Amino acid sequence: MLIYALNFLLGIGLFSLKNTLQISPVEWGLFFTLILAISISFKRYKALSLNLATLVLGFVWMSLISTQVLNTQIKDIYLNKPILITGEIVELPEKTTHNTKFIFKASSPFQGRLKLAWYNRPDELKKAPNLHTGDTWRLLLKLKHNNGYQNLGGFDYEKWLFYKRISATGYVRSSPANQRINTADKTLSTDRLRQNIRHSLAPILEKQEFGGVINALIIGDRSLITNKHWLLFRATNITHLSVISGLHIGLISGFVFLLVQFLWRYSTRLSLMVPAPIIGAYFGLISAFLYALIAGFSVPTGRAFIMASVVFASIIFKRHHNVWQLYGVALLLVLLNNPLSVFSVGFWLSFYVVAIIIYGVRQYQSKPWFYRLIYIQLLISIATLPLTVWFFSSGSALSPIANLIAIPVFSFIVTPLSLIGALLTFSGLSYLSEISFSIANQALIYLSYMLEYLQQFDFNQWHYAQTSLIDLTLFIGIAFIAISPKALKLRWLSAPMLVLMLFAPNDYIEDNSVLITTLDVGQGLASVVQTKNHTLLFDTGAKYRSGFNLGDSVITPYLQAKHIRHLDKVIISHGDNDHIGGLDNILDNFKVSEILTSVPEKIQRTTLDCQTGQNWQWDGVIFEILNPDKNTYFKDNNTSCVLKISTSKYSMLLTGDIERKTERHLVKNNKEKLKSAVLLSPHHGSKTSSTQAFLDAVSPSLVIVSSGFKNRFRHPSQAIIQRYQSNNIKILQTSCSGQIDILLSNNIEFKEYRRDFSRYYLRQCE
Repeated sequence: MLIYALNFLLGIGLFSLKNTLQISPVEWGLFFTLILAISISFKRYKALSLNLATLVLGFVWMSLISTQVLNTQIKDIYLNKPILITGEIVELPEKTTHNTKFIFKASSPFQGRLKLAWYNRPDELKKAPNLHTGDTWRLLLKLKHNNGYQNLGGFDYEKWLFYKRISATGYVRSSPANQRINTADKTLSTDRLRQNIRHSLAPILEKQEFGGVINALIIGDRSLITNKHWLLFRATNITHLSVISGLHIGLISGFVFLLVQFLWRYSTRLSLMVPAPIIGAYFGLISAFLYALIAGFSVPTGRAFIMASVVFASIIFKRHHNVWQLYGVALLLVLLNNPLSVFSVGFWLSFYVVAIIIYGVRQYQSKPWFYRLIYIQLLISIATLPLTVWFFSSGSALSPIANLIAIPVFSFIVTPLSLIGALLTFSGLSYLSEISFSIANQALIYLSYMLEYLQQFDFNQWHYAQTSLIDLTLFIGIAFIAISPKALKLRWLSAPMLVLMLFAPNDYIEDNSVLITTLDVGQGLASVVQTKNHTLLFDTGAKYRSGFNLGDSVITPYLQAKHIRHLDKVIISHGDNDHIGGLDNILDNFKVSEILTSVPEKIQRTTLDCQTGQNWQWDGVIFEILNPDKNTYFKDNNTSCVLKISTSKYSMLLTGDIERKTERHLVKNNKEKLKSAVLLSPHHGSKTSSTQAFLDAVSPSLVIVSSGFKNRFRHPSQAIIQRYQSNNIKILQTSCSGQIDILLSNNIEFKEYRRDFSRYYLRQCE
C-alpha cells in the first residue's frame, strides 16, 4: 500500500510542476503509451502495472482538481470596479487594528471564495462592523485577480491562494449598500462553534501575555498571536507547536486512548463485553474528531485526523497491519481527499516527520527512554533540515535544543492546560479556568526566556537559496546518509558534503561585471546591485498602514537567500513611500555602511546627500550620481537620485521617479553621460517621464519597468509603452516578469523569475 501511495503522490507531484494546465502532445503520447503498456503487461507484470496505473491516476486526479479550482476564478468583467455581491462569511474573521480580514463565499452574481479586507477608516462611521461567521451580507466590493510578488526567497502568495481555493481577492468599499441580510441561524456550524468559543474565552485570554497562542491551541485561530511571538517562534523553528497540529491531535487522542483503556480494565465485566483497546480506540477516534472539529477541520488538522483514524480503525477492526501499510493508507486518503495538499508545507513536513519517527523508534530500543527521546529529536532535526531549507530558505542551528525543550512544554503543559481551561470556562468554573490558563501562560513565558537566549546567538540563523529539485534531492540524500544505520559506516560522509553544499556560493560575479536585480515589489521600486565583493540597495519599496512592508516580505528574504548580511550602500532616491517605506526593516536586519539620499530629513540616521558628480569604483565597476544638482530648485520626484552603473562595455541607468524637468536638465547638462544599454524606466513608466529627447540621449536597447499589476495609476502609460516600442527598445515589466536580473559582463544577460519558474496556477500576462 505504501508503494501505491507513493506512486499516486508522484503522479500528483509531476502535474504540480507543469507550467500550463493544458496537456501537450508529448504528454498525451506518453499517457497513451503508459496505458498501452499497462494493458499489455498486466497479467505478466501485475505489480509493475498497478504501480504505473496509480501514478497515472495521481496525474489525472491532480489535473481534474486543478482544472476545477481554476475554473472558479472570477471573470474579468467583475474585476477592478465596484460591484455588489451577496454571499456568506465563512471561517473565522481576523480582526486587526486597521482592518478585518475574512473569507466570503459569494452566491450572486457569481459563485466563488473571496479573500476580503474591510478597512477601518478614520471616520468612526466607516469602521468595519463586527463580522460573524455564518452571516449573509450584501457588500460593495472591488475585486482583483489573484496576484503576488515573485522573487527569490519570498513567499509565493499566488500558490497559497490556489491551495486555499480562493477565486479572487479584494476589499469592501464604504457604501450605504453594505448591509447584513441574514444573521446565522441557530444551527451550530463548525465555524459558529469556534467563534462562540473565541468570544467566550476572549475576556480571560486578553489578560494573558500569550493569550493568542493559547487561543490558537484551543481553536486553531492564529490571528491573535502577536508579531513578536511569531518572530520568536520562527527564529527557533518551533512555529509548528504554536497551533493545532498533527502532533497535538495525536497526543490528545493518544492520551484519551490510554486513559480509557486504563479505566476500562478496572471492570472485568466491561472488559469481557468489549476489549479495552477497542473501546479506547473508539474514544481516541472521537477525541481526535472533536479536536479537529473545533480547529475548523483545516487542512493540517483534517490530515492529522485521517492519520489518527487509520490507526484507531485498524485497532477497532482488529487488522494488525504493518505500521508502514497504515502510513501508506493515511497518505493515500489524504491525497484523495485533497491533492492540493502537495502545495502545503505542513503536508510534507508532517508525513516526512512521521516516517522519520517510525524509523527512529526502532533504533536503540535497548537504551533508556531518555536516550531514545534525545536521539529521535536529533534525528528529526537533521532529517527535516532539507525540507526546512527548501521551503523557508533558512534554518535555526539551535532548533534541536529549542524543540527538545519546547515540545514537552507545549505537549504536556500548555496544550492540556489550555483545553482544560476551556472546558472549565464552559462548565461555569471561571476561577479554576483562570488558574489553568495562568499556568499555561507562565510556562510559555519561561519558555520564551530560553528561546530569546538562543535567538541572540549570531550563528543561530543561517540562510540558503535552493534553486532546483536536484538540490533538494541531494540535500535529502545527505540527511539520510547522516541517519543511516551505524553498521554501514557512512555517517561521516554527511558532514563534509553538507558543509560543501551549504557554503557553496550561490552566484559568482567576476571583476568588471555587475548583477542588477530589480525586485518585484508591486507599485514601487527596489533594486539590488552586486559586484564581486560589494552590494548596494537602490530604494526599498513601500510600507502600508496595516504594517505590511516590502522590506520585510521581499527585500530581506531575497538578501538572506543570497547570503548578504552587509550592505555597502543604500540609496533612497526620494521620499515617496513606495521608495523609502521598507528602509526601517532593512536597517533593523542588515549592517549598512552608508546611506545616500535626496531626503535626509526623512531618515533618522546619519546620511549623505546625493549630489551630481559623486562617484566610486567597486571591483572594476564605476558608479556615478547624475542627479540631483545643487544648482537646481527641483522638488519632489525631480530631486530623485539618478545612478549610472558602468562596466567597461555596458551601462545601466537607475532613475527613481524623475520627470520631464529633470530629464531636460540632464539632457542639457549631462548628455554625454546618459548613454546606457539598459534603462530603469523613470517614474514606473508614467507619461510624465521618458521624453523622446531623454530616450535619444540614453539610447537604451532594454528598459525595465517596476510597477504593480493593474495598479491604480495605470503605470506604465500606454503612450510610453508605444514610445519605447517605436524606439525599438525591448521592455521587461516586473508585473509580468517578477524579479528581473540583469548581468552586465561580456554580454548583457537577463532572467525573468516569473517565467523561469512558471507554474500553471500562477497569473500570466496577456
